[in-house]
Amino acid sequence: MLITPHLDHFALAAADTDAMVAWYGKVLGLVVHAQTNPTPPQTQKAYLIGPPITHGHSGIRHGSMIEVMPCNNTSRHHRSNTDPGLSHIAFYVPDFDAALDHLKSCNVKFLGDVVEALGGGRLVSFADCEANMIQIVERK
Repeated sequence: MLITPHLDHFALAAADTDAMVAWYGKVLGLVVHAQTNPTPPQTQKAYLIGPPITHGHSGIRHGSMIEVMPCNNTSRHHRSNTDPGLSHIAFYVPDFDAALDHLKSCNVKFLGDVVEALGGGRLVSFADCEANMIQIVERK
């Protein structure tokens, strides 16, 4: 049997999960679909966030979510886009220019200029509130 998976979620370990969820809500419009209460000694909640529910889809079963979970006390290491491992998160946007204007109005930290996307279209990279690399992408 051939398995054809689709992305359910990926996880970001955050120093402040509430602030991370608020940032993704303000900047990208993501909403909370599930959350856990902290289990001692942890003091922060974990969340599943993603696009708002549309067209009868249940958010948690629709996939394409981010699990925001508390990080441990390990120091963050500087990494570049080409270091081994997960590099960045990219979100498709139907109106690139409007999304870019919105990001500018949110004062995000851009990590370079708008460039051509692999496969056609444009993309721009920026950092979230804890310096994880994010991209918006248009496809042509």
